[in-house]
Amino acid sequence: MNFKKILFKTNSIDAEKALPDAIVFTEKDGKIQWVNDVAAEIFETSKMHLMTSNISDIIENANAMITNVTIMHKPAIVKLKDKEQYYDMTVREIEDGYVLDFRDAEGSSYNSYNQEDEGEVNREKNNFLLKLSNDLKSPIQSIVGFSQAMADGLGGSMSEQQAKYIKIINKSSTELMYFIAKLLELSQTESQLSSPDKKTFDLASVINSLIKFNEHLYTGKDIKFTINIQEGFKKNILTDAEMFKNIIQNILEVILKSVEMGEIVVDLSNPDDDLIASKNLKPGLYAKISVSSSSMLLSENELDCLFDPYKIVDTTNRKNVLRAITLASVKNLVQALGGVVWVESQILKSTSFNVIIPEQ
Repeated sequence: MNFKKILFKTNSIDAEKALPDAIVFTEKDGKIQWVNDVAAEIFETSKMHLMTSNISDIIENANAMITNVTIMHKPAIVKLKDKEQYYDMTVREIEDGYVLDFRDAEGSSYNSYNQEDEGEVNREKNNFLLKLSNDLKSPIQSIVGFSQAMADGLGGSMSEQQAKYIKIINKSSTELMYFIAKLLELSQTESQLSSPDKKTFDLASVINSLIKFNEHLYTGKDIKFTINIQEGFKKNILTDAEMFKNIIQNILEVILKSVEMGEIVVDLSNPDDDLIASKNLKPGLYAKISVSSSSMLLSENELDCLFDPYKIVDTTNRKNVLRAITLASVKNLVQALGGVVWVESQILKSTSFNVIIPEQ
């Protein structure tokens, strides 16, 4: 790739004026291909080291920031990782990647977009995904359906090798279908297209039905369920039943897909005033639902990205992005109901998913 040629052909960055700035060329996946001397100076490392790094190693939320700046056609203020240093970043998309221009945020003449602009970009992206939901799901559903039919012998006899391949295709497409469903669910919750439809229902009864509904996820595993209900706990609450079901369903899925054995305990109680105040909730009547697993243990690094799929893709925990997508939906739904959610994990003891929502 001829970097100088691309730089001088990049209309959004004046080549001569850009010389005092830090210039970084990256591939689409963020791998750095070339930097100028200024980039090495402001990032306080060598050019050789930068050209063996990924841009996500240098700035926080790199992928999301680059995408937003590209869409908005406006610079954004970015923060260096592990440093209180901020720069205006301009992005120019090229055929093989991006040209990134970093300029001192204090001396910049740019007007960087604010959180309201970023929120609008996210809403537009989410609405775009939701409108294309059928286009995303229909082809995968066909692959899942036809591959299952072939595995069941409806397409005629197959050799042992062909049957093996069909099972792999069916398994992979089913997993992809699940991933797409969770991604669309996150888009739905982020878009906030609907407000809670409050109805009175028996909270304990709903949880019992969800445990039974998920039986296929723990059949054959050494897992035991226990439900504890605090004395005086009000089982009937007034809230959105479907949102509540989705919250508990997603938490159960996250746990059951992660463990093979142990006890899962559901505690239903009323939080005391101190806990309510510590979670910045208004005084009132609340229900607390805790779902704990004795065999699901999370590290401090995992807890840091647990509810943030946009952050986790820039870390070594990227394999857990599906879990983060699922729990991000949980967080959005709980907040829509006026509550809070958090996770506590004790080494060699248990991990507990805690939800507090208003009783009415």
